[in-house]
Amino acid sequence: CAPSVNVNMEDEDRWLLKAVKAFEGCKEELESSGGIDLEAYVRALELIPLVFDSLGSVFGFAKKDIQDKAKHILASCSGKGKTIKEAVGEDFKAGRALAGRDPEAVSRPLHRITNSLKFLNLLLKDTLREGNEEHLRVSAQKAFKESIEYYLEWVVKKAVAAGMYLLPSREAFLKKIGETEESARGPAIRLVEVTEPILSHVYGIYEDLGIEL
Repeated sequence: CAPSVNVNMEDEDRWLLKAVKAFEGCKEELESSGGIDLEAYVRALELIPLVFDSLGSVFGFAKKDIQDKAKHILASCSGKGKTIKEAVGEDFKAGRALAGRDPEAVSRPLHRITNSLKFLNLLLKDTLREGNEEHLRVSAQKAFKESIEYYLEWVVKKAVAAGMYLLPSREAFLKKIGETEESARGPAIRLVEVTEPILSHVYGIYEDLGIEL
């Protein structure tokens, strides 16, 4: 990993390092127990809105969506000690796996905000790949198409497509999250590495139950 560089922030306050720590905790739990605590996972996902904020107003809808859905899930699961698999399984057995407004249902909103984690994973992976000299919007467009675009209404898709041209440069984006390209590379690679098995686990739960969202 590349050495960290202080960008007017203490290490413990750097968003990227906070995200790595939060998702590393989820990965460690997955490796040790075969599951992930739902509440801990959603708490980690609550870090993602800063990324959408840093990308600009075009992703304002995504920021609000993840905040609203995280609040909904935490209201349902907080303090219950359920794993993701247990919570989705309960929804499936109760016939509410596809429900979006049922206060007890978490499967649909959880899948949506997991797509935001996939977006982050893909964005970082492409933005910081060796030899990438393209504008940030190219990486953002790729990540958007492969994660959250499919379930949006046509009008939102068109608005996002137009707004991509307003995205900040890669350097400006990294500065907004308290990093430089040098300081971000190591933690970003680690974040991609730790979130990939998490994404596989969560999406695998839905696939095993035949839940299509």
